[in-house]
Amino acid sequence: MREGKKATQGEYFYVHPEIEKWRYNPYRKRNRSVAEHYYTDLKKACPFPLHIIVEPTNRCNMNCIMCNRQVMTRPLADMDLEMYKKIVDEAVQNYIYSISIYALGEPMLHPKIREMASYAKRMGIPYVDISTNAMIDMTPLLGTSLNELIVSIDGDEKTFSSIRKGGNYKKVVENLLKFLKKREEGKYDWPLIRLQIIDFQPPRYEINKLIDEWMDGPQKVDVIYKKLLEGMTHSIGNKILAKEEQEKRNRERKACKQLFYTLTVNSNGDIAYCCHDPKGKSILGNIKNMTLKEAWDKIEPIRQEQMKGIFNEFCKDCCDWNTW
Repeated sequence: MREGKKATQGEYFYVHPEIEKWRYNPYRKRNRSVAEHYYTDLKKACPFPLHIIVEPTNRCNMNCIMCNRQVMTRPLADMDLEMYKKIVDEAVQNYIYSISIYALGEPMLHPKIREMASYAKRMGIPYVDISTNAMIDMTPLLGTSLNELIVSIDGDEKTFSSIRKGGNYKKVVENLLKFLKKREEGKYDWPLIRLQIIDFQPPRYEINKLIDEWMDGPQKVDVIYKKLLEGMTHSIGNKILAKEEQEKRNRERKACKQLFYTLTVNSNGDIAYCCHDPKGKSILGNIKNMTLKEAWDKIEPIRQEQMKGIFNEFCKDCCDWNTW
């Protein structure tokens, strides 16, 4: 059994030490330090977000038991490509380090997902990642220079089926193996494959076996992330997360870190509180009518409220304020 590296939300396992160096390069480490400096020392937001989360679509082909889509009320939508390019262009001008092209939906369902990944990299975003349930062929992402592809599995077939409703374990494994093979055949350096296991506390031997299989098998992923179950607000997740764990996470609660250095844009262009937002009340405005900087500044009153211990309806029950 490999020894993992502790993280805020769980534990990382790397197939090779060099991969950790690539993921946590000096640029990324500097960003982390800057974010912590503004949040902890200056107690104010960065002048411009350090990370952007763009939701390409909020459509999904699965119905996972912990996902906020179970209580999502905003209409289904795919992000307009020109809107996406507008976001990327402003992000590049402001030296954004990273963009995540996923939130509440399956990114591979967007008909232009390959172009989205390519555009961000061509325009100069240093680190771009996508998270997928791997039910759809992922090989179109090869050749885009995408940095990281996150694939969720969670456990063996029995555990997977109990969590990821509508998914097909064998299909996911088949698609992942196909991607790894094509990446090797094409001699692509990118993207790194990060296998993500959300820890619903299945038997420890099951997780150990999964890690060993994908770290030491004939087709290896690059990194495995064993991640704690999130306790996001308005979600079925809060019904799964034990009350004791919720209380533990919210002891000495402070302002949500994400509000201070990450900006999320929903698939219809609405500015969201965070990437867990299933409601989308648009109280922060829409990127069609504003710049990222204007959106970022508009969040300031919410930050100030949270610094005083005041949490609105969306944020008051969230347990993830300290995990970003």
